[in-house]
Amino acid sequence: MVVALEFTMQFRLLSGLHTTGDRVELWTDKALALDWHTGRKPIVPATSLKGWLREGAERILRAVGRPACDGCQPSSICGNCLVCEFFGHPRAKAKLVFEDGKLESERRATRTSVSLSPYRKTAYEERLFTTEVAWGQILTVQGKGFFATHEEAKRAAALLWLVAKAGFALGGARSRGLGWLELIAFSARCDGQEIAGEEIQGVAEALVRG
Repeated sequence: MVVALEFTMQFRLLSGLHTTGDRVELWTDKALALDWHTGRKPIVPATSLKGWLREGAERILRAVGRPACDGCQPSSICGNCLVCEFFGHPRAKAKLVFEDGKLESERRATRTSVSLSPYRKTAYEERLFTTEVAWGQILTVQGKGFFATHEEAKRAAALLWLVAKAGFALGGARSRGLGWLELIAFSARCDGQEIAGEEIQGVAEALVRG
């Protein structure tokens, strides 16, 4: 039996957001990723969302004393922890699949910054660069997953809820004040049946307790 999980997350943006795309924009060093249908609306690529959520899952699980691989170090990938189970590893595909994150607004602007020396803590001379920034109120993230049991699917939903609730910034230039957000809505369904928020929270608490 295969259990299908569908989930939706909505975030309120507290600042501008930048996710670098493969576009070339005149007078802009770092252009935004835009949807490929119209080429107008800024998006957060699915790969960026998956990496952000995986990193958050690793951090949360290690904080509560549960084993979790470090995705930044391929040599540490175990293939057995919850992160590997849900987000995949070199020997198995991810059980969770993400869509590109969508903003409801097409508003964009260009921000000028300067490169800083990490040693002298001062600005480099002639090191100005420009970053394209998306502005909007709501970011919507959707995805799905396929699992062997309802319990496994609910554990995945609970871990996603924990990470989404704990995440505070997404995308590039987070240290420069971009990408700050907060979770305002989370919903998940197993085989089309809504999972109650209280149940997701209960499973999440069990995950934290181990």
